[in-house]
Amino acid sequence: MDLPGGDLTSRPAQIGGNAQQCRLACIDEGRCVAFAYIKRKKECWLKGAVGAPRYGAGLVTGLKKVQAFLAAKITSLQ
Repeated sequence: MDLPGGDLTSRPAQIGGNAQQCRLACIDEGRCVAFAYIKRKKECWLKGAVGAPRYGAGLVTGLKKVQAFLAAKITSLQ
């Protein structure tokens, strides 16, 4: 799937050159919510927003889901 638009920068991220490293670059970037890796170009695009996904051959994409834990009440275990 392709995730058009929402790129964090106007150039692909400088990574080692595979989808796993693109994924890790997204995890390390606080503003990144998703990534798209174009296999034939070896390009990693970090996304700050996710638009409407569409089919694209030769791509690896992924979403990063960040969850915050909010405790309404803390109960002692003692």
